[in-house]
Amino acid sequence: MSIELDNFVDFLRKKIDPNELIKFGSDYATDPRDRLVNKSKICIKPKTTKEVSLILNEANKRGIQLIPVGGSTGLVGGQIAEKNDQVSLSLEKMNSIIFSKEDNLITVQAGAILADIKRIVFDAGRFFPLSIASEGSCQIGGNLATNAGGLNVLRYGNVRDLCLGIEAVLPDGKIISSMKALTKNNMGFDIRGLLIGSEGTLAVITAAILKTFPLPVDPLTTLISVNNPNEALNVFTQLFDEFGDRLMSFELIKSTGVDFLYDTGFKVRYPFSGKAPWMLLIDIDINIGSINLREEIDKTLFQLLDAKSVNEILIARNLAQKKEFWSIRELIPAANRKIGSICSNDISLPRIKIPDFIREADRSLLAFSDQIVINCFGHLGDGNLHYNVFPISQKSRKKLDKNRSKITKIINDIVIKFSGSISAEHGIGRLKSSELNQYEDTGKFSTMLAIKSVIDPKGILNPGVIFGKGTE
Repeated sequence: MSIELDNFVDFLRKKIDPNELIKFGSDYATDPRDRLVNKSKICIKPKTTKEVSLILNEANKRGIQLIPVGGSTGLVGGQIAEKNDQVSLSLEKMNSIIFSKEDNLITVQAGAILADIKRIVFDAGRFFPLSIASEGSCQIGGNLATNAGGLNVLRYGNVRDLCLGIEAVLPDGKIISSMKALTKNNMGFDIRGLLIGSEGTLAVITAAILKTFPLPVDPLTTLISVNNPNEALNVFTQLFDEFGDRLMSFELIKSTGVDFLYDTGFKVRYPFSGKAPWMLLIDIDINIGSINLREEIDKTLFQLLDAKSVNEILIARNLAQKKEFWSIRELIPAANRKIGSICSNDISLPRIKIPDFIREADRSLLAFSDQIVINCFGHLGDGNLHYNVFPISQKSRKKLDKNRSKITKIINDIVIKFSGSISAEHGIGRLKSSELNQYEDTGKFSTMLAIKSVIDPKGILNPGVIFGKGTE
């Protein structure tokens, strides 16, 4: 360690519990896709917001760079320290969860595990809709820092839409407290909105007030076979026009994703009688008080079938079958990791342009190489696709790995052509910072950089994230 880092650690030992200072190997903070290696040798685990303030204030004085770590589930490397003299900061000991029956709000500290929040809210007869694959280990602070999305954005929005109040600590140690349970609050700038999605580059989020919702009672789950994304979009349009925000989730699944499940040993039952080129997995909240929409929804689904707009429609009869349907979608990311992608692209597009994007991107990539397999799936309802590229065999992996940047550029160029975003819900992190610099509007990028330079002039918070090396 450097002398300055040694002095920083010695100072903290006198000010906080020594057990909160932990030396560890590089495997403490990990990259789920194994593309980045954490180099930090020290992790600080404060127990209070005041301790976070003390830590940041002293780090700022000494120029010590801090890397916030949540559940280490981020897919773009925001939690990874790139240098030995950087210090990891984990809020895992700050994990309180308090549900208020009076206003159905929940106050959480940043280290609270998402699954624990959902369980406590559920036990209170309410619903917290943020639903992502890593919810068993990800922390709400990280969810807020990346403005996490997931399966239910169509109806409930991203986590920014679920958050009413926020507490955070700035790089100089100043505490921002906007822990007000207000839907309307125009007292100046929306600092809450600014910090959510800033990926730990502007402040360390320490607590939040979150909304909860009525628990959906026995929502209808249906699995539909279609031939192509155009048919999928048509189904969405008809259902959304008739039932609007009763649609909770609307997932698109390519047959490649199901093939991957079988190729990697996952045991799922194939649901349809015939091969489905594409599947739709839909959850619909069919109950509005004492009113049940089941008959109306059945009528619309049968109309789609009669018009030959879809191939097959399956409706889950019970909870076990719902879980069976959803296991197909939820296991695809795990199968992807087993196979190993060349590049994984978390993108968003205007819904009406999704079929054209898939058609053009598929054609362009296969023109670049006939050794490519594309597994496209995601949240059609909110326009977010996970458009992932794999080698057709392990023999072709090495060559395709060398061309990863070219493949990514082909995809990103088409995303921008269709007025989309190269990051829908995973964030920018370290892995996409150069792409952001290339594709983001120059006015917006320079404004973000100006905000960063004013709030964190010494660049101690998550250097390299969002803005890349040498731009802060």
